[in-house]
Amino acid sequence: MKILVTELFLSHIPQGKESFVLQKMSQFVHEYVASKFNMSAMRAGVSVREIKNNRNGLRIFKLRINKGDRILFTFDTDRVRSEYRQAILFLDYCHHDDQAMRGRMIGVSNQQVEEYLTSEESIDEFIDQQYINFDYDPNRVITRVINVETMGQLLDEREDKAVYYLNDEQFECLAPTDAPTFIFGSAGSGKTTINIHKAFILAMQPIKIAYFTYSSYLVEDAKKLFQKILEESPEYRADELLKRVHFYHLNDYISQEVSIYQTVSYEQFRTWVIERQPLLLKQLGIGIYDIWKEIRGIIKGMIPKEWIDYRVNMNEWSLASDLVEVIVKKGLGHVDGEDLVLHAEKLYEAKTRFLDQYELKAVLLMHQILDQYLLNHALIPKEIYLKLDEQYCLYSSSQRELLYELTLRYQMFLSAEGKVDENDIARQFLNRLMNQNVPLFDFVIADEIQDLTEIQIYCLIRLARNRNNLLFSGDINQTIRPTYFHTGRIESILKTSNTHLGFIKHQLVKNYRSTKEVVDLANQVVNLRIQRLGLNKKNDYHEIPIRGEQHPIYYFDAKHPLEMVKLIETGLNRHYVAIVVPDEEEKKNFERLTQQKGAVFTVEEIKGIEKEYIICYNVMTKYKTAWETIINQDVMYQNQYRYYFNLLYVALTRARHHLCFIEEDMPPSLYEQFESEFLSFDTFDETELKLNQLSTDNQFYKEAQLYERRELYEQAITEYELSQLEEAKTDIARCRALMKNKEGHHIEAGHDLMHLKEYEKAALCYRQGHDRLNYLKALVFQELPFAQIQQEFEKEGSDVLTFVYEQDVRVTWLKRFNKLYSRHLLKQAQVIDRMIETIHELKG
Repeated sequence: MKILVTELFLSHIPQGKESFVLQKMSQFVHEYVASKFNMSAMRAGVSVREIKNNRNGLRIFKLRINKGDRILFTFDTDRVRSEYRQAILFLDYCHHDDQAMRGRMIGVSNQQVEEYLTSEESIDEFIDQQYINFDYDPNRVITRVINVETMGQLLDEREDKAVYYLNDEQFECLAPTDAPTFIFGSAGSGKTTINIHKAFILAMQPIKIAYFTYSSYLVEDAKKLFQKILEESPEYRADELLKRVHFYHLNDYISQEVSIYQTVSYEQFRTWVIERQPLLLKQLGIGIYDIWKEIRGIIKGMIPKEWIDYRVNMNEWSLASDLVEVIVKKGLGHVDGEDLVLHAEKLYEAKTRFLDQYELKAVLLMHQILDQYLLNHALIPKEIYLKLDEQYCLYSSSQRELLYELTLRYQMFLSAEGKVDENDIARQFLNRLMNQNVPLFDFVIADEIQDLTEIQIYCLIRLARNRNNLLFSGDINQTIRPTYFHTGRIESILKTSNTHLGFIKHQLVKNYRSTKEVVDLANQVVNLRIQRLGLNKKNDYHEIPIRGEQHPIYYFDAKHPLEMVKLIETGLNRHYVAIVVPDEEEKKNFERLTQQKGAVFTVEEIKGIEKEYIICYNVMTKYKTAWETIINQDVMYQNQYRYYFNLLYVALTRARHHLCFIEEDMPPSLYEQFESEFLSFDTFDETELKLNQLSTDNQFYKEAQLYERRELYEQAITEYELSQLEEAKTDIARCRALMKNKEGHHIEAGHDLMHLKEYEKAALCYRQGHDRLNYLKALVFQELPFAQIQQEFEKEGSDVLTFVYEQDVRVTWLKRFNKLYSRHLLKQAQVIDRMIETIHELKG
């Protein structure tokens, strides 16, 4: 049986009473189920009364908890979809002495309570009066979905991977379609939740579904949410559904398929540029991260489909003469000597109607040419790069020349060192796809696609057996990673790779994460962007806040350094606070100010995290020159400036409840745009700034675990240290080892992790470092089945027994290996014995 619980209800349970209330709720639900959903048949000990005369036609019932407390609920209401009609819907919790009976509910006007109510009858009468105008709209109230079996988890981690009732806008995204689907939505709009629900619905069919995301922690989050939905749906066989949905971190999946496990990270690229290209770096005058962004997103990651020549040699490609004749006759191409040159735009036009057999072959031929081009060109040609307009590249001609030269040197470095980056392995993966060496999926879902390069997105499209069976979600307003993601280009790539032009788009605008004030500020950022850069109809929208809480946005004047330091130091010692800076350079400045390393986040690092309280430090000051240009000059339609709006948007929308800005040199013209949204301070008061709640050791420890899962090892170490727990010492050592691995010191990291007995993590490091002997050692110490270890080595074309026994060096752990192998032989022998026994029985 499904149970619905509003966040309003959860937020109004008095602190310290949670377990007691949950027990009462559980008792009531079990009685309701035992009475076969007949309220009148419930035992006499359950005291339930109906609220009289609700003006919105909503039947609301009061369950007595004690003399002054009531649980308000309804059931069989047409406010929810038919599958929830029998569900109990817990609407609100009334507590007689918490001053909450003053119209706190949705749709109730404020009324003063003039006398303290003591009699139960007067309390009930008062509740009846207060809820006379109350209404419930699942599109405007956050509602959780649980069942009888999982009620015990209701108050454990209220925000952690809960299953929510989908509003009408979200539910519409789940409708079956015969075209690819794009979901674009604001921060906190439920895109991931929709994706998981889609996977759940699809898994009811015997098909193979892939769920991809760019971050390993998002994969784990997606798995947890899928498991949670299964828990809330005991009517389905969970084991069957789990087999059908495969969750992948995109780069890990591609690495497995191409058997390449070491890709160059930004940290390694940064070291290479600083140490080997200092002169070029100085000449460019561009930040290293911006250089990495240009190389990853444009020079190596873009698909230049609009600018390439779709030309094939007719003899080499063995094109039939009748096909060439029809293509030319229909104006879909022309012959140039021995080459056929296809007219891409004409073929796109042809896709809008029914394709005959020749047009279809021409379209498929165009796809083949593009695939081959992408395989043969690790970079877009220099002449194309130099001609890109400002919506793709904001650098001058001289800077582009230097950037392209740096990219060529980078490619030479990769080749010389036998290394690759993620665009390189994507191209190798595409080659395997073209040769049909990769199993396809019946349906492909991809989350956060704005974090992917175009070549990676193209690979995802190719992974779908039927390219109508695609669901992509993302938000262009959160594009701060080095991709140069553009909604129109992704749609265009899909049109290019498909045989028709149809696709479906959904735009989600309800924000379930942040308070009204935070959402209002986000909308102000949108307004300013439209005003200065012009309206982008596809991507400029205003969000609707769903959370009812209201908290002011603080602006702390940095002209008083001692007061500012008090605020920062307090924030650093609260587990529920994250301090956000715009980039690595500002992070180093902050660390010099506070003498603390790893205590703050860049906007890039905080992107996948929500916090109760966000302090933004110099997020606008850092780009003062750019903001002054945006505000004071004519930059209409110059989309390169959208990045600064996105950076500010991502930083502020990490906050659930409280948001504070500290700016040392904010452009006055920018401050004027947002001044009405701010409550200003120039002296520190932890109560006024809502920082008076202290944090426990366990709370710091739990945050540290969260950061570690998100591979934010510096921040995790800081939180582990703040916890002061003895067990945190091992966690700190593990994070330090994982930091080494991230920086490219794979073997050293593997040794450290082996010492900590973190064998699984050590194996991954050794594999990345191409240390096969230590990789095998880590697998053996994990005590994996021998057959699984053998399978891992067979992937790379070698036999594990031959590899071990022909080593020139002494294998100190050989006894341990032999023990695993002997277990394997014993199992095989037992299988053979059973087979012999079966044969004898059959003969007998």
